[in-house]
Amino acid sequence: MLHPYRLQSNVRLFSTRGYVLQRFLTPKELISKTKQEQLENQQFQSQLRQNQSPYTPRTLSSHTTYPENNKRPIPLNVELLQYKPLRLPQTYGDEVATLHLRGYDDDDLIRMGEFALRSAYYLGIPMSKLTSLKTEKRLYTVIKSPFAQAKTKQNFHRTTYNKSLVAYDANPEVVDLWLSYVNRYKLQNVDIKATIVAREGLDYNQELAKLEEFELPQAYEGLEDPVARKVKELLQSEEFKKTL
Repeated sequence: MLHPYRLQSNVRLFSTRGYVLQRFLTPKELISKTKQEQLENQQFQSQLRQNQSPYTPRTLSSHTTYPENNKRPIPLNVELLQYKPLRLPQTYGDEVATLHLRGYDDDDLIRMGEFALRSAYYLGIPMSKLTSLKTEKRLYTVIKSPFAQAKTKQNFHRTTYNKSLVAYDANPEVVDLWLSYVNRYKLQNVDIKATIVAREGLDYNQELAKLEEFELPQAYEGLEDPVARKVKELLQSEEFKKTL
């Protein structure tokens, strides 16, 4: 009789998913099945239309009272969280920034993308839809035992989701404010990378050579952030002007 631990060490692990043989449908059965699915889909859509709640948003007011249940109405921006994010129409279609989202949970990426869309709407930035990019899938096979002669393997499967957002027709200072706000309240398990598009004239080098002092954008004025103060100090230093 073999020792149970020795017997387990010689077993190779495979997937436990089996194969189930399915019978092919005849043409008549396929037609009836398709009609049944279409009928169920129509019934489901009709039930959704019947159970829709009326859209009656109300803004919060400090001097207006509502008699029903002695409750104050929900603010409009809070009620809009129940619906898809609103987007402003594009004016010229000039791309100013692209936001790349990367993570291992698709739901977290959708939640973070909707947060970025809602904040851009209130800042007046036209945005594109949340676009799904190519999903990366990797399989890692390692030895389950610390011994080099072990035969038992263990598989690790990792799926990485990617999504992107494009901002259009916005002032660079507003874009910086939007990106700083998104970066401040981002989720820990979502990696965010922004690509900013800057447009300059043909005489940009000449204008840059004439500058004597470097100033921060107006969006940073009045901030008590130590990072912003350090950046302002570096921009006004003589070493930075020489290297530039």
